[in-house]
Amino acid sequence: MSYGDDLPRDDNVYRVYLSPRTNTVEVLAIGIEVDSTIEGEYDSVDALPLWMQEKVALLMMTSLDKPTSTVEGVGRRIDANVYWVFRA
Repeated sequence: MSYGDDLPRDDNVYRVYLSPRTNTVEVLAIGIEVDSTIEGEYDSVDALPLWMQEKVALLMMTSLDKPTSTVEGVGRRIDANVYWVFRA
């Protein structure tokens, strides 16, 4: 499945994984023009940068039905625990 047309053109995308086993959050920067200092493991969603917390909270309210939809300027819920967050 290709999501290429839904990605922001500036490549500011982060993969956010909420681990249900450890309650930690893993952030991976995807693309060329991302702030890689945000990458890493966080103790909780509350430890994420505020802009990312807000976008993840909004995406948590979106449907899990496939194919998932992109929320313009916010990101996309990939599954129950994985989100693509756009840094606009």
